[in-house]
Amino acid sequence: MRRLVVASALLATVLMSPLALVAAAPGPPSAPARPAAPNVPAISPTDSERATGALVFLLAAQRPDGSLDGSIGETADFIVGAADAGYDPASLHGCAGTSAGALEYIAAASDAASTDAAKTGKAALAVVAAGGDPSSFAGRDLMARLAALYNSGTGAYGGGATFAEAFAILALRSGGRDVPAAAVAELKALQDADGSWSYGTAPVAAGSGDTNSTAIALMALDAAGNHAADASTLAYLHTQQLPDGGFPYQKSSAFGPPASDADSDALVLQALIGAGQDPESSSWLQGSNSVLTHLRSIQDSGGGFAYPGAAPSAFTTSQVPAALMGIPYAVAVHPSAGRGLPGTACPAPTASPTTTVSPTVRPTATSTQKSTAKPTAKPTVQSATPTIEPSPSPTATPEPTASPTSTPSESPSASDASQVQAATSAPSGGAPASNSGSGSSSPGPLVYLVVAALVLAGVVGTGWAFIARPWRRR
Repeated sequence: MRRLVVASALLATVLMSPLALVAAAPGPPSAPARPAAPNVPAISPTDSERATGALVFLLAAQRPDGSLDGSIGETADFIVGAADAGYDPASLHGCAGTSAGALEYIAAASDAASTDAAKTGKAALAVVAAGGDPSSFAGRDLMARLAALYNSGTGAYGGGATFAEAFAILALRSGGRDVPAAAVAELKALQDADGSWSYGTAPVAAGSGDTNSTAIALMALDAAGNHAADASTLAYLHTQQLPDGGFPYQKSSAFGPPASDADSDALVLQALIGAGQDPESSSWLQGSNSVLTHLRSIQDSGGGFAYPGAAPSAFTTSQVPAALMGIPYAVAVHPSAGRGLPGTACPAPTASPTTTVSPTVRPTATSTQKSTAKPTAKPTVQSATPTIEPSPSPTATPEPTASPTSTPSESPSASDASQVQAATSAPSGGAPASNSGSGSSSPGPLVYLVVAALVLAGVVGTGWAFIARPWRRR
């Protein structure tokens, strides 16, 4: 009998050992104790990729006639920005392959603008950026038209407003032509006492100028080789920079609190570079913020830019690509012939609701100014412009990754537009992913112990029953 009991105990131990080992083993990888996935660091796009994203946004907004919003100024900026980023302006035919391209629109629209010095000058800038000759452009001589608008007695182009004078000078310099000394003197005479310019035909009181007119005038004077106004103009721009690093249309305004906007950022950025300034040097920093970091931070995930309080639009975005490439007006560029924007980034044709957003009221500008210098007036913006595979808005401001003085030699790849969409939304770490459906769950150690106890009881009981059987007593 004693031998039987000992045997039963040994048998129970043997049976329980595997169960005990299983109970003591660690849980499978899907157990709740699994550590959370680490955060994936955000990858900031380069300024070249940002410029490409903005250009693709504009490509999607292009009308069948080849224009942006039927505006010669916006369309010219589109052409200049594309060339600055290394793309062939002749390829700008919209996402759907419109019958007319951007250059074709400029040719047709320039006829109606032949008496407007600012529009004619900006059209000439676009032609030169595309590698063409503004003296022989689609059967038109834009430079002859510009010369016909010049008053040698006063030095004024057209009516002599800041934008007319500045864009005429920039057009001359882009084509390698000399600028009349009287024209330079006329533009300098329009400067206000505080170092600013306004868009009109005469100086205004201190505080009434604006950053946009000032930036355009400074670019024109510097392109003409006249730097006499640099010190006073840069001093004025210093007073206009906001804590976020960006620039408003006017810092002191009767139209509401000043706010940095993309157009003002872009024009000032180009002007600073044209004046030989480093926009990211300590003298142009507000804390750690610069005009370039601010401009990067406000790009929409679809590539576009919006005026504060409005939806992303071609009106606001068209000025930005050239600024992101760090190239002022009238600087020679060399786009790659036949190189088009990445068409894969164009949106699939889907119907989207149209909403109207009214931004902060800004000073009313002349029709010439609106058509050639978008930043100076902000009419109601309609968000009917198609976006590019919209994704969640960025949750973190991308860190600067490229110098503002970058050139088209960066050669952005065909995936630039998709990269800016992915990189402008920084991934964040969250709760671990659910394990449902990823494997079967295992019973806990308590279940194994209960089973082991039942086995032990069964073995011992069987042994005693065996001893008590009658045949064993015979």
